[in-house]
Amino acid sequence: MNATAFGDKPQEIVTSENLLFDAAERVGRIREGRQALHLHLSRLLPPNREEAKIRIAFRMFESMVDMFRGQMFLLTNNDIMLICKDARLADLDAIVYKLRALFSKDPLTYSETVDGEDRFVTFYDLESEYDTFFAVCGDLLADAKKRIVQARNATPIQPLDARNLTKVLERIGVTDIAGVVRRQPCIRFSDKMTAEVAFQEFYMSIMDLQKVLAPDVNILANRWLFQHLSQVLDLRVLSVLQDAGFRKTPTAFSVNLNMATVDTQVFKQFEAAIRGKAGLVVEFQLVDIFNNLDGFFRARDFLRSHGHKTVLDGMSPITLQFMDAERYDCDFVKVNWSPDMADEVVTAELHQALGPVGFRRVILARCDTETSITWGMGQGIHHFQGRFLDSMVAAVTMAQCDKASACTLAQCNQRHGVISGRPRVDCGNNDMLDLFPPLKVFR
Repeated sequence: MNATAFGDKPQEIVTSENLLFDAAERVGRIREGRQALHLHLSRLLPPNREEAKIRIAFRMFESMVDMFRGQMFLLTNNDIMLICKDARLADLDAIVYKLRALFSKDPLTYSETVDGEDRFVTFYDLESEYDTFFAVCGDLLADAKKRIVQARNATPIQPLDARNLTKVLERIGVTDIAGVVRRQPCIRFSDKMTAEVAFQEFYMSIMDLQKVLAPDVNILANRWLFQHLSQVLDLRVLSVLQDAGFRKTPTAFSVNLNMATVDTQVFKQFEAAIRGKAGLVVEFQLVDIFNNLDGFFRARDFLRSHGHKTVLDGMSPITLQFMDAERYDCDFVKVNWSPDMADEVVTAELHQALGPVGFRRVILARCDTETSITWGMGQGIHHFQGRFLDSMVAAVTMAQCDKASACTLAQCNQRHGVISGRPRVDCGNNDMLDLFPPLKVFR
Protein backbone atom coordinates (compact mmCIF):
# COMPACT_ATOMS: atom_id res chain seq x y z
CA MET A 1 0.00 0.00 0.00
CA ASN A 2 1.25 3.49 -0.85
CA ALA A 3 0.86 6.67 1.11
CA THR A 4 -0.01 9.87 -0.76
CA ALA A 5 2.64 12.58 -0.68
CA PHE A 6 2.38 16.20 -1.81
CA GLY A 7 0.94 16.57 -5.29
CA ASP A 8 -0.92 13.24 -5.01
CA LYS A 9 2.32 11.40 -5.79
CA PRO A 10 2.33 7.89 -4.26
CA GLN A 11 5.03 7.38 -1.67
CA GLU A 12 6.29 3.93 -0.76
CA ILE A 13 5.69 2.86 2.84
CA VAL A 14 8.95 2.17 4.66
CA THR A 15 8.95 -1.27 6.30
CA SER A 16 11.45 -2.94 8.58
CA GLU A 17 12.55 -4.90 5.49
CA ASN A 18 13.52 -1.59 3.84
CA LEU A 19 15.58 -0.65 6.88
CA LEU A 20 17.21 -4.09 6.95
CA PHE A 21 18.13 -3.89 3.26
CA ASP A 22 19.71 -0.45 3.74
CA ALA A 23 21.67 -1.74 6.75
CA ALA A 24 22.83 -4.78 4.77
CA GLU A 25 24.15 -2.49 2.01
CA ARG A 26 26.14 -0.45 4.54
CA VAL A 27 27.55 -3.56 6.23
CA GLY A 28 28.83 -4.73 2.86
CA ARG A 29 31.45 -1.99 2.91
CA ILE A 30 33.00 -3.12 6.22
CA ARG A 31 32.36 -6.83 6.78
CA GLU A 32 35.21 -7.73 9.13
CA GLY A 33 34.02 -9.37 12.35
CA ARG A 34 30.36 -9.00 11.49
CA GLN A 35 27.71 -11.68 11.82
CA ALA A 36 24.00 -11.94 11.22
CA LEU A 37 21.35 -14.15 12.76
CA HIS A 38 18.01 -14.82 11.07
CA LEU A 39 15.26 -16.19 13.30
CA HIS A 40 12.56 -17.77 11.09
CA LEU A 41 9.49 -17.15 13.27
CA SER A 42 7.30 -16.84 10.15
CA ARG A 43 7.66 -20.61 9.79
CA LEU A 44 5.96 -21.29 13.12
CA LEU A 45 2.50 -22.80 12.98
CA PRO A 46 -0.17 -20.03 13.03
CA PRO A 47 -1.38 -20.77 16.60
CA ASN A 48 2.22 -20.40 17.86
CA ARG A 49 2.84 -16.99 16.27
CA GLU A 50 1.35 -15.13 19.21
CA GLU A 51 2.20 -11.43 19.20
CA ALA A 52 3.14 -11.54 22.89
CA LYS A 53 5.70 -14.30 22.32
CA ILE A 54 7.13 -12.55 19.26
CA ARG A 55 7.66 -9.43 21.37
CA ILE A 56 9.30 -11.48 24.13
CA ALA A 57 11.68 -13.00 21.59
CA PHE A 58 12.51 -9.53 20.27
CA ARG A 59 13.27 -8.22 23.76
CA MET A 60 15.51 -11.20 24.50
CA PHE A 61 17.86 -9.96 21.77
CA GLU A 62 18.09 -6.39 23.04
CA SER A 63 21.09 -7.15 25.27
CA MET A 64 22.94 -8.47 22.21
CA VAL A 65 22.40 -5.17 20.41
CA ASP A 66 24.10 -3.15 23.15
CA MET A 67 26.82 -5.68 23.82
CA PHE A 68 27.95 -6.17 20.24
CA ARG A 69 27.06 -2.85 18.58
CA GLY A 70 24.28 -4.52 16.70
CA GLN A 71 21.11 -3.70 14.86
CA MET A 72 17.90 -5.67 15.22
CA PHE A 73 14.86 -5.82 12.95
CA LEU A 74 11.41 -7.26 13.64
CA LEU A 75 10.19 -7.94 10.11
CA THR A 76 6.61 -7.69 8.92
CA ASN A 77 6.42 -11.48 8.52
CA ASN A 78 7.43 -11.89 12.24
CA ASP A 79 10.99 -12.99 11.45
CA ILE A 80 13.77 -11.38 13.50
CA MET A 81 17.11 -10.37 11.98
CA LEU A 82 20.13 -9.40 14.10
CA ILE A 83 23.32 -7.87 12.66
CA CYS A 84 26.20 -7.61 15.14
CA LYS A 85 29.99 -7.32 15.41
CA ASP A 86 32.51 -9.58 17.16
CA ALA A 87 29.79 -11.63 18.85
CA ARG A 88 30.78 -14.95 20.32
CA LEU A 89 28.93 -17.90 18.81
CA ALA A 90 28.38 -19.27 22.32
CA ASP A 91 26.46 -16.10 23.29
CA LEU A 92 24.28 -16.30 20.20
CA ASP A 93 23.66 -20.00 20.79
CA ALA A 94 22.61 -19.29 24.38
CA ILE A 95 19.94 -16.83 23.22
CA VAL A 96 18.71 -19.20 20.53
CA TYR A 97 18.49 -22.00 23.10
CA LYS A 98 16.15 -19.87 25.22
CA LEU A 99 14.07 -19.04 22.16
CA ARG A 100 13.69 -22.71 21.30
CA ALA A 101 12.33 -23.20 24.80
CA LEU A 102 9.94 -20.27 24.35
CA PHE A 103 8.48 -21.86 21.19
CA SER A 104 9.11 -25.47 22.21
CA LYS A 105 5.59 -26.63 21.41
CA ASP A 106 6.18 -25.93 17.71
CA PRO A 107 7.91 -28.63 15.59
CA LEU A 108 9.97 -25.92 13.87
CA THR A 109 12.20 -25.58 16.94
CA TYR A 110 13.70 -29.03 16.44
CA SER A 111 13.28 -29.69 12.71
CA GLU A 112 15.83 -29.66 9.90
CA THR A 113 15.71 -29.39 6.12
CA VAL A 114 16.48 -32.39 3.91
CA ASP A 115 20.05 -31.04 3.79
CA GLY A 116 20.34 -31.10 7.56
CA GLU A 117 20.08 -27.32 8.03
CA ASP A 118 18.33 -25.81 11.04
CA ARG A 119 14.90 -24.47 10.00
CA PHE A 120 14.49 -22.34 13.14
CA VAL A 121 17.56 -20.12 12.80
CA THR A 122 20.27 -19.30 10.26
CA PHE A 123 23.70 -17.86 11.14
CA TYR A 124 25.77 -15.86 8.65
CA ASP A 125 29.47 -15.04 8.89
CA LEU A 126 29.36 -11.84 6.86
CA GLU A 127 33.06 -11.97 6.03
CA SER A 128 32.52 -15.11 3.97
CA GLU A 129 28.73 -15.32 3.47
CA TYR A 130 27.82 -11.71 2.78
CA ASP A 131 26.52 -12.29 -0.75
CA THR A 132 24.14 -15.00 0.45
CA PHE A 133 22.96 -12.80 3.32
CA PHE A 134 22.42 -9.77 1.06
CA ALA A 135 20.38 -11.89 -1.37
CA VAL A 136 18.17 -13.08 1.51
CA CYS A 137 17.59 -9.46 2.57
CA GLY A 138 16.58 -8.65 -1.00
CA ASP A 139 14.12 -11.55 -1.06
CA LEU A 140 12.63 -10.47 2.28
CA LEU A 141 12.11 -6.94 0.96
CA ALA A 142 10.47 -8.21 -2.23
CA ASP A 143 8.14 -10.48 -0.22
CA ALA A 144 7.17 -7.59 2.08
CA LYS A 145 6.26 -5.41 -0.91
CA LYS A 146 4.18 -8.24 -2.36
CA ARG A 147 2.29 -8.68 0.94
CA ILE A 148 1.52 -4.95 1.05
CA VAL A 149 0.06 -5.08 -2.46
CA GLN A 150 -1.97 -8.19 -1.60
CA ALA A 151 -3.28 -6.57 1.59
CA ARG A 152 -4.33 -3.49 -0.37
CA ASN A 153 -6.24 -5.60 -2.91
CA ALA A 154 -7.64 -8.15 -0.46
CA THR A 155 -11.36 -8.45 0.17
CA PRO A 156 -12.25 -7.15 3.64
CA ILE A 157 -12.88 -10.05 6.04
CA GLN A 158 -16.13 -9.88 7.99
CA PRO A 159 -16.79 -11.75 11.25
CA LEU A 160 -19.37 -14.54 11.12
CA ASP A 161 -22.74 -13.19 12.23
CA ALA A 162 -26.38 -14.21 11.90
CA ARG A 163 -26.72 -12.29 8.64
CA ASN A 164 -23.81 -13.75 6.71
CA LEU A 165 -24.28 -17.19 8.30
CA THR A 166 -27.31 -17.61 6.06
CA LYS A 167 -25.18 -16.85 2.99
CA VAL A 168 -22.48 -19.30 4.12
CA LEU A 169 -25.07 -22.04 4.64
CA GLU A 170 -26.40 -21.40 1.13
CA ARG A 171 -22.88 -21.75 -0.29
CA ILE A 172 -22.46 -25.11 1.43
CA GLY A 173 -25.29 -26.47 -0.68
CA VAL A 174 -23.47 -25.70 -3.94
CA THR A 175 -19.86 -26.32 -2.82
CA ASP A 176 -17.83 -29.49 -3.44
CA ILE A 177 -17.07 -30.20 0.22
CA ALA A 178 -15.11 -33.33 -0.76
CA GLY A 179 -12.29 -31.06 -1.90
CA VAL A 180 -11.65 -29.82 1.63
CA VAL A 181 -11.96 -33.16 3.44
CA ARG A 182 -8.60 -34.49 4.62
CA ARG A 183 -7.60 -37.86 6.02
CA GLN A 184 -4.83 -39.11 8.26
CA PRO A 185 -4.12 -42.67 9.37
CA CYS A 186 -3.86 -43.74 12.98
CA ILE A 187 -1.09 -46.34 13.18
CA ARG A 188 -1.36 -49.16 15.71
CA PHE A 189 1.90 -50.78 16.85
CA SER A 190 1.52 -54.32 18.15
CA ASP A 191 3.53 -56.26 20.72
CA LYS A 192 4.69 -58.53 17.88
CA MET A 193 6.67 -55.70 16.25
CA THR A 194 4.19 -55.08 13.45
CA ALA A 195 2.33 -51.86 12.60
CA GLU A 196 -0.88 -51.31 10.70
CA VAL A 197 -3.54 -48.66 10.13
CA ALA A 198 -6.11 -48.93 12.93
CA PHE A 199 -8.39 -46.34 11.32
CA GLN A 200 -8.36 -43.37 8.98
CA GLU A 201 -9.45 -40.04 10.45
CA PHE A 202 -11.47 -37.76 8.14
CA TYR A 203 -11.76 -34.08 8.98
CA MET A 204 -12.30 -30.66 7.45
CA SER A 205 -9.38 -28.43 6.51
CA ILE A 206 -10.69 -25.17 8.02
CA MET A 207 -8.16 -23.10 6.06
CA ASP A 208 -9.22 -24.60 2.72
CA LEU A 209 -12.87 -24.46 3.75
CA GLN A 210 -12.50 -20.73 4.42
CA LYS A 211 -11.04 -20.16 0.94
CA VAL A 212 -13.64 -22.24 -0.90
CA LEU A 213 -16.72 -21.50 1.15
CA ALA A 214 -16.38 -17.97 2.50
CA PRO A 215 -13.16 -16.07 1.65
CA ASP A 216 -14.81 -12.85 2.85
CA VAL A 217 -16.03 -14.23 6.21
CA ASN A 218 -14.07 -15.30 9.29
CA ILE A 219 -16.08 -18.44 10.03
CA LEU A 220 -14.29 -18.96 13.38
CA ALA A 221 -15.08 -15.49 14.73
CA ASN A 222 -18.21 -16.58 16.61
CA ARG A 223 -17.91 -19.92 18.38
CA TRP A 224 -21.66 -20.47 18.82
CA LEU A 225 -22.54 -19.66 15.21
CA PHE A 226 -19.64 -21.80 14.01
CA GLN A 227 -20.97 -24.69 16.08
CA HIS A 228 -24.27 -24.44 14.20
CA LEU A 229 -22.33 -24.27 10.94
CA SER A 230 -20.24 -27.31 11.92
CA GLN A 231 -23.39 -29.37 12.51
CA VAL A 232 -24.42 -28.72 8.90
CA LEU A 233 -20.89 -29.56 7.73
CA ASP A 234 -21.02 -32.84 9.71
CA LEU A 235 -23.91 -33.97 7.54
CA ARG A 236 -22.13 -33.03 4.34
CA VAL A 237 -18.94 -34.85 5.36
CA LEU A 238 -20.86 -38.04 6.16
CA SER A 239 -22.58 -37.87 2.77
CA VAL A 240 -19.24 -37.28 1.02
CA LEU A 241 -17.60 -40.26 2.74
CA GLN A 242 -20.52 -42.47 1.82
CA ASP A 243 -20.09 -41.55 -1.86
CA ALA A 244 -16.28 -41.23 -1.94
CA GLY A 245 -15.71 -44.38 -4.00
CA PHE A 246 -12.57 -45.59 -2.22
CA ARG A 247 -10.66 -48.29 -4.13
CA LYS A 248 -10.20 -50.02 -0.77
CA THR A 249 -12.60 -49.28 2.08
CA PRO A 250 -10.79 -48.12 5.25
CA THR A 251 -10.56 -50.66 8.07
CA ALA A 252 -12.41 -48.07 10.14
CA PHE A 253 -13.63 -44.50 9.62
CA SER A 254 -12.89 -41.92 12.29
CA VAL A 255 -14.91 -38.69 12.18
CA ASN A 256 -15.10 -35.61 14.39
CA LEU A 257 -18.77 -34.96 15.11
CA ASN A 258 -21.08 -32.82 17.20
CA MET A 259 -23.14 -34.84 19.67
CA ALA A 260 -26.39 -33.85 17.94
CA THR A 261 -25.16 -35.33 14.64
CA VAL A 262 -25.23 -38.85 16.07
CA ASP A 263 -29.02 -38.62 16.31
CA THR A 264 -29.61 -37.54 12.68
CA GLN A 265 -30.94 -39.56 9.78
CA VAL A 266 -27.79 -38.81 7.74
CA PHE A 267 -25.61 -40.41 10.42
CA LYS A 268 -27.84 -43.48 10.53
CA GLN A 269 -27.64 -43.79 6.74
CA PHE A 270 -23.85 -43.56 6.86
CA GLU A 271 -23.70 -46.12 9.65
CA ALA A 272 -25.91 -48.51 7.63
CA ALA A 273 -23.78 -48.01 4.50
CA ILE A 274 -20.51 -49.09 6.19
CA ARG A 275 -22.00 -51.75 8.48
CA GLY A 276 -20.15 -55.03 7.98
CA LYS A 277 -17.55 -53.31 5.77
CA ALA A 278 -15.71 -50.97 8.14
CA GLY A 279 -15.57 -49.94 11.76
CA LEU A 280 -16.57 -46.52 13.07
CA VAL A 281 -14.77 -44.26 15.54
CA VAL A 282 -16.36 -40.97 16.60
CA GLU A 283 -14.18 -38.24 18.12
CA PHE A 284 -15.61 -35.61 20.49
CA GLN A 285 -13.93 -32.33 21.48
CA LEU A 286 -13.62 -31.66 25.21
CA VAL A 287 -15.12 -28.16 24.93
CA ASP A 288 -18.22 -29.58 23.23
CA ILE A 289 -18.56 -32.22 25.93
CA PHE A 290 -18.42 -29.55 28.66
CA ASN A 291 -21.21 -27.62 26.93
CA ASN A 292 -23.53 -30.64 26.86
CA LEU A 293 -22.40 -33.35 29.23
CA ASP A 294 -25.71 -35.25 29.25
CA GLY A 295 -25.82 -35.17 25.44
CA PHE A 296 -22.31 -36.61 25.30
CA PHE A 297 -23.14 -39.53 27.59
CA ARG A 298 -26.25 -40.32 25.53
CA ALA A 299 -24.25 -40.22 22.27
CA ARG A 300 -21.43 -42.32 23.75
CA ASP A 301 -23.83 -44.99 25.05
CA PHE A 302 -25.72 -45.07 21.74
CA LEU A 303 -22.50 -45.56 19.76
CA ARG A 304 -21.23 -48.22 22.15
CA SER A 305 -24.52 -50.15 21.94
CA HIS A 306 -24.05 -50.27 18.15
CA GLY A 307 -20.47 -51.55 18.38
CA HIS A 308 -18.74 -48.25 17.64
CA LYS A 309 -15.84 -46.59 19.49
CA THR A 310 -15.42 -43.07 20.88
CA VAL A 311 -12.41 -40.79 21.37
CA LEU A 312 -11.92 -37.97 23.88
CA ASP A 313 -10.05 -35.63 21.53
CA GLY A 314 -7.57 -32.77 21.88
CA MET A 315 -6.07 -33.49 25.29
CA SER A 316 -2.75 -32.10 26.52
CA PRO A 317 -0.67 -32.29 29.72
CA ILE A 318 -2.37 -29.06 30.86
CA THR A 319 -5.99 -30.17 30.29
CA LEU A 320 -5.26 -33.52 31.92
CA GLN A 321 -4.28 -31.69 35.10
CA PHE A 322 -7.76 -30.27 35.73
CA MET A 323 -10.08 -32.99 34.43
CA ASP A 324 -10.48 -36.72 34.95
CA ALA A 325 -10.20 -38.44 31.57
CA GLU A 326 -11.46 -41.71 33.02
CA ARG A 327 -14.77 -40.10 33.95
CA TYR A 328 -15.82 -39.85 30.30
CA ASP A 329 -15.19 -43.56 29.73
CA CYS A 330 -14.24 -43.25 26.05
CA ASP A 331 -12.51 -46.08 24.22
CA PHE A 332 -9.54 -43.80 23.50
CA VAL A 333 -8.03 -40.58 24.82
CA LYS A 334 -6.17 -38.56 22.20
CA VAL A 335 -3.21 -36.60 23.57
CA ASN A 336 -1.30 -34.09 21.43
CA TRP A 337 2.46 -34.56 21.60
CA SER A 338 4.70 -31.70 22.69
CA PRO A 339 8.46 -31.86 23.41
CA ASP A 340 7.99 -30.94 27.09
CA MET A 341 6.26 -34.31 27.59
CA ALA A 342 9.71 -35.94 27.50
CA ASP A 343 10.61 -34.06 30.68
CA GLU A 344 10.66 -36.49 33.62
CA VAL A 345 8.30 -34.37 35.71
CA VAL A 346 5.74 -33.98 32.91
CA THR A 347 5.99 -37.69 32.07
CA ALA A 348 5.29 -38.55 35.71
CA GLU A 349 2.27 -36.23 35.72
CA LEU A 350 0.92 -37.89 32.58
CA HIS A 351 1.29 -41.32 34.17
CA GLN A 352 -0.67 -40.11 37.17
CA ALA A 353 -3.42 -38.60 34.99
CA LEU A 354 -3.65 -41.44 32.47
CA GLY A 355 -2.84 -44.36 34.75
CA PRO A 356 -6.53 -45.15 35.42
CA VAL A 357 -7.24 -44.98 31.67
CA GLY A 358 -4.25 -47.07 30.64
CA PHE A 359 -1.73 -46.09 27.98
CA ARG A 360 -3.02 -48.81 25.64
CA ARG A 361 -6.11 -46.60 25.24
CA VAL A 362 -4.07 -43.48 24.45
CA ILE A 363 -3.64 -42.13 20.92
CA LEU A 364 -0.55 -39.92 20.69
CA ALA A 365 -1.27 -37.31 18.00
CA ARG A 366 0.81 -34.65 16.21
CA CYS A 367 3.82 -36.93 16.11
CA ASP A 368 6.09 -34.95 13.79
CA THR A 369 9.40 -36.55 14.81
CA GLU A 370 10.79 -39.96 15.62
CA THR A 371 11.38 -38.72 19.18
CA SER A 372 7.63 -38.57 19.80
CA ILE A 373 7.16 -42.16 18.63
CA THR A 374 10.07 -43.43 20.70
CA TRP A 375 8.80 -41.64 23.81
CA GLY A 376 5.26 -42.92 23.29
CA MET A 377 6.31 -46.53 22.84
CA GLY A 378 8.42 -46.20 25.96
CA GLN A 379 5.26 -45.34 27.91
CA GLY A 380 3.33 -48.29 26.48
CA ILE A 381 1.34 -46.31 23.89
CA HIS A 382 0.29 -48.31 20.82
CA HIS A 383 -1.65 -45.79 18.69
CA PHE A 384 0.01 -42.86 16.90
CA GLN A 385 -0.87 -40.10 14.42
CA GLY A 386 1.23 -37.35 12.89
CA ARG A 387 3.22 -36.05 9.96
CA PHE A 388 6.22 -38.28 10.70
CA LEU A 389 4.04 -41.36 10.26
CA ASP A 390 2.34 -39.84 7.20
CA SER A 391 5.76 -39.58 5.57
CA MET A 392 6.57 -43.17 6.52
CA VAL A 393 3.32 -44.38 4.95
CA ALA A 394 4.16 -42.46 1.77
CA ALA A 395 7.71 -43.86 1.69
CA VAL A 396 6.51 -47.45 2.13
CA THR A 397 3.85 -46.88 -0.52
CA MET A 398 6.43 -45.60 -3.01
CA ALA A 399 8.67 -48.60 -2.33
CA GLN A 400 5.83 -50.88 -3.48
CA CYS A 401 4.22 -48.72 -6.18
CA ASP A 402 5.03 -49.35 -9.85
CA LYS A 403 4.34 -45.67 -10.64
CA ALA A 404 6.63 -44.30 -7.93
CA SER A 405 9.31 -43.06 -10.36
CA ALA A 406 6.93 -40.32 -11.53
CA CYS A 407 6.37 -38.94 -8.00
CA THR A 408 8.19 -37.30 -5.12
CA LEU A 409 7.73 -38.24 -1.48
CA ALA A 410 6.01 -34.90 -0.83
CA GLN A 411 3.54 -35.55 -3.67
CA CYS A 412 2.74 -39.04 -2.43
CA ASN A 413 2.26 -37.67 1.09
CA GLN A 414 -0.10 -34.95 -0.15
CA ARG A 415 -2.13 -37.41 -2.26
CA HIS A 416 -2.64 -39.73 0.69
CA GLY A 417 -4.11 -36.82 2.65
CA VAL A 418 -6.98 -36.00 0.27
CA ILE A 419 -9.98 -37.95 -0.98
CA SER A 420 -10.65 -36.01 -4.19
CA GLY A 421 -9.31 -33.21 -6.34
CA ARG A 422 -6.24 -32.60 -8.47
CA PRO A 423 -3.62 -34.33 -6.26
CA ARG A 424 -5.55 -37.60 -6.38
CA VAL A 425 -6.24 -37.29 -10.13
CA ASP A 426 -2.50 -36.77 -10.74
CA CYS A 427 -1.66 -40.05 -8.96
CA GLY A 428 -1.03 -42.92 -11.32
CA ASN A 429 -2.05 -45.59 -8.81
CA ASN A 430 -5.14 -44.74 -6.73
CA ASP A 431 -5.28 -48.36 -5.53
CA MET A 432 -2.03 -47.82 -3.62
CA LEU A 433 -3.31 -44.51 -2.21
CA ASP A 434 -6.21 -46.29 -0.53
CA LEU A 435 -4.25 -49.39 0.45
CA PHE A 436 -2.15 -47.92 3.30
CA PRO A 437 0.44 -50.75 3.50
CA PRO A 438 1.71 -52.06 6.87
CA LEU A 439 4.83 -50.53 8.44
CA LYS A 440 7.79 -51.83 10.39
CA VAL A 441 8.05 -51.10 14.09
CA PHE A 442 11.00 -49.11 15.49
CA ARG A 443 13.38 -51.22 17.49
